[in-house]
Amino acid sequence: MQILFSINEIQELKDCQELFEDMKVDDVEVTCFQIIDDLIHKNNIYQQADILYAYEQFELAVELLKEIEWFDSSRLEHILPKVKQLLVSTNSF
Repeated sequence: MQILFSINEIQELKDCQELFEDMKVDDVEVTCFQIIDDLIHKNNIYQQADILYAYEQFELAVELLKEIEWFDSSRLEHILPKVKQLLVSTNSF
């Protein structure tokens, strides 16, 4: 099954990737946005554990951004089910 992302959704993910660039949580780099972008563009070079961790990171990032008053996280919240579907379908190899 192919999961389609709109140009606006892809741009939103890229904007968040820039926002989280070089950010670390518990000394681990936030890589979920890069992994998601790669998977959207059919570049699956990741192991199963990386894909699962990317989803966990993405969920936490969305939760974090919901807490920030000046950031409108509604588009990311809307994209979340698609990202989950993408990662689950990619993880089912």
